[in-house]
Amino acid sequence: MSQIADSAHLEACSPSSSDRSPASLPWIERLISFDTVSRNPNLGLIETVRDELRKAGVDATITTDPRGQWANLFVTVPAHDGETNGGIVLSGHTDVVPVNGQNWQSDPFKPEARDGLLYGRGSCDMKGFIGTALSLLPKMQATRLAKPIHFAFSYDEEVGCAGAPLMLTDLQKRGIKPDGCIVGKPTSMRLIIAHKGINTYRWCVRVGAARRIRR
Repeated sequence: MSQIADSAHLEACSPSSSDRSPASLPWIERLISFDTVSRNPNLGLIETVRDELRKAGVDATITTDPRGQWANLFVTVPAHDGETNGGIVLSGHTDVVPVNGQNWQSDPFKPEARDGLLYGRGSCDMKGFIGTALSLLPKMQATRLAKPIHFAFSYDEEVGCAGAPLMLTDLQKRGIKPDGCIVGKPTSMRLIIAHKGINTYRWCVRVGAARRIRR
């Protein structure tokens, strides 16, 4: 669940809105409605975002897994002078953890607002952030940006982080070099400047035939 009564975004509400819901809410609800549990392809969500960005005059780059069913999306809103390098990346993963065996009071893929909270799988981690970023695109385009802003939306973060390395490889090939990255993970609005990290190891043990001798 996530709070929708976020004062930081009330100014972006439509003037005609009577309930003062954040302008990001339609995007967030739309994203949550995609069942992107990591075992399921996320291509439908990515293509929907790509199509909406295209309507806004922004072309996205999509990279996919070998089967073409899971996808990353990267897009750049250029600076006022057309520069596409540098700037800040707004990054989020589109997959979510399973809901099996959990006691939900509502359908986790049909977002429901109750008492100032939005209930739905991924509302915090991380579709709330992605939806907020997408809802701010018109403001970004209307602003004289000193540096570009990038969106980076990946797949398979919850299981093996397979999507992000593929996207990074593509950025290196295309010479895209952002200055920094904001990962919109839920942190209770606290600034976290580092991750505790992870180490993975692969062990290979080789043995040969041996004769057992009894005494």
